[in-house]
Amino acid sequence: MKIVCVVDSINNIRNKVNMLKNRFGDDIIFIVKAQLADLFSTFGYNTSAIYNTNLTKIIHFTLQRTSIEDTVIFYTSVEITEELLDKFVTKIGNRNKLVNVVPTYNTMDKMWNGLYNIYIKGMFKVKDGLASPKLQFLPKAMVEELLSSHFGNRMFEIDPRLVSTLEVEDKKANKSLKIKPKFNRFHLLTIIVALMITALLLTAIAFNGTKFFVIALFVMLYLLDIIITFILQCKQHFDNRFLK
Repeated sequence: MKIVCVVDSINNIRNKVNMLKNRFGDDIIFIVKAQLADLFSTFGYNTSAIYNTNLTKIIHFTLQRTSIEDTVIFYTSVEITEELLDKFVTKIGNRNKLVNVVPTYNTMDKMWNGLYNIYIKGMFKVKDGLASPKLQFLPKAMVEELLSSHFGNRMFEIDPRLVSTLEVEDKKANKSLKIKPKFNRFHLLTIIVALMITALLLTAIAFNGTKFFVIALFVMLYLLDIIITFILQCKQHFDNRFLK
């Protein structure tokens, strides 16, 4: 079995790597975040590849240069425990199913995931499976299929008969399995646009009063800004889960 170990944190890394080795063997491919590459080299492990914002592409190209095998994906930022790994191994079983690890989502998470999947279904005609990209088992046949298409496709929802799901309740592990939202310049842009619309609205009211068509026009502009903000947020979330 092959292990793709994505080094996005060096916290307790020796212990985590040893836990992986004890269960899956020594065939580990280390793909290291660029900012951690120098520090990671001091631990004595061999770096197979370095990534910045193109993680999925790097994993794809790296696996293409190796033999196709059953594969475990693991990110070192996950607060893994012996108990969680044991449950994961049990789920893998005879290795004929994809094993997804699914964090426990709260009410707000579920609301966002529902809206986000409307965007994903509209774009790709299939939903995001909402599993964590940070811990996953891929059978050999699925690895081969992914390498013939795009490795990021591992996160899409597939036939439930081909998937075994492990739900996580441990708070630390649960939090670390999720992809954290990040602020970027597009969020700032939509805020600036909203402020500009407000300024124009106040100016229009000052000169034209509260006429229906003026209010209706600016309501439409606000709605348009909200829709664009939603689309940009969904795209960023998709990029973080599937590509980066």
